[in-house]
Amino acid sequence: MTLNPALKYWIFLAGIVAAIFTVILGSFTVSWYSLDNAEKALVQELAGKLLPFPFLGAILLVVIIGTLISLLFSYYIIPILQLAEQARLITTVNLSYRIPPEGAREIRYLSSVLNDSADAFQRLQQEVDGRIAAAQAALQEEHNRLAALMSELPSGVLVCNSAGQILLYNQQAQNLLQRKSGMGNLAGAWIGLGRSIFGALERGPIAAGLEAHQLAAREGHQLPATTFPTTLPDGTALRVKLAPVFHPGAARTKLDSFVLTLEELDRNRAADDLAAPPPVLPASSPAPALQANVEARPVFYEFDLFRQPPGEEVGQQSLRDVTYVVFDTETTGLDPSAGDEVIQLGAIRVVKGRLLLDETIDQLIDPQRSVPASSVAIHGIAPELLIGQPTIEEILPLFKTFAEGAVLVAHNAAFDMRFLNLHQTRTGIVFRQPVLDTLLLSSIVHPTLGSHSLDAIAERFDIPIVGRHTALGDAIVTAEVLLKLIPLLEAIGIRTLGEALAAEARSPYARIQT
Repeated sequence: MTLNPALKYWIFLAGIVAAIFTVILGSFTVSWYSLDNAEKALVQELAGKLLPFPFLGAILLVVIIGTLISLLFSYYIIPILQLAEQARLITTVNLSYRIPPEGAREIRYLSSVLNDSADAFQRLQQEVDGRIAAAQAALQEEHNRLAALMSELPSGVLVCNSAGQILLYNQQAQNLLQRKSGMGNLAGAWIGLGRSIFGALERGPIAAGLEAHQLAAREGHQLPATTFPTTLPDGTALRVKLAPVFHPGAARTKLDSFVLTLEELDRNRAADDLAAPPPVLPASSPAPALQANVEARPVFYEFDLFRQPPGEEVGQQSLRDVTYVVFDTETTGLDPSAGDEVIQLGAIRVVKGRLLLDETIDQLIDPQRSVPASSVAIHGIAPELLIGQPTIEEILPLFKTFAEGAVLVAHNAAFDMRFLNLHQTRTGIVFRQPVLDTLLLSSIVHPTLGSHSLDAIAERFDIPIVGRHTALGDAIVTAEVLLKLIPLLEAIGIRTLGEALAAEARSPYARIQT
């Protein structure tokens, strides 16, 4: 554990004080026992006149040494520690950051040398980035063509890994399943990167079809894509076509992912399709055993997007691989126990280091109480805008679904979580997932850089602030801060979620939570 510089200062000073008085007392003790009785009697007579001066001298010496130590820390030790943190900030997350000239003359000179090196490094990096961008232009063009093609398809298309996590989807699939799930645009609860497809579609037919394809592949057969009907919770019927994607290596027998194509059925076609039996597992030869409608089209791909690492304990997951839901609230005040309420909730999902700007929550909430003018001056949400909005009891279930399977992240998370947790009794909604706090994490990677407010961190990381003091705006800034913090955490040996949770618990700010 790295000690705070202020704590180091006091430990150092206390050690020197203890050493000075130990030497003085030790000298007196040795001298005393070297005297005979007559000399001891004489010293006792003179003690009142002799003793104050050595102790006054010792106190003066402590003051002088303490002042020198304070100057040493202020002009050398603390600036050097800050210099190290700022240099890492430049090389890791913010090439445009420059070290302010602070401390002694030697430290300021070193700062200017580092800034000159940063200028040269930035020019080199820009040249390298330009070459990489040129090399990737053709690949990006192919990506754009695929995206355009996917968006124009009349059917919904989803690509999932072997565990059922969604890797790719088009707008048609999102509109179809999300609309039919009744979630509207409020939470985007079912369809999103990294979410499980089994939250939207029944697991049984998909699992049966995949097992049939895997068994056929092991026996050297190749099945066509499987088509089966399914019904959404609101009674809407869909025709789902399932095509497996096998790993390109070995004998192409290992399931890598699968593609689902969705088509909404009208009432007549739905009745006919739903009357057909679902796909069943074959006893030996798989082709005759599949009773669903099929279309002979083998599907094999080799895109890296389809390859995902196997599941692991959440605490052992790399911070880069964790799925996050970053959120923020705007409230009527700062004291939920005194009746203050949430009036706006904003959240955004972060998957594999990407902010998913189309998977967000931006919802006003009726607090069912007055909104003080002092809070309106901060967030700008007029009370009349909240009339007719959903209550917190209506929003929390949707937010819980939105955040399912993700780690929650907020800036000064204890404040926001307290507002949510106070409604646990009324709503029955409990958030059990881990929570990361960007304020605490910032204090871990930059213990000597002063302020850890969201504005100060964003400025250090060169993150533009748009929509400050709106819930979604602050959530997006916090998400960008989180992504910048991850490489800084890795640089000091904090690479997994479990290590990050343990580290933020050691932050001195963790003891000052709301």
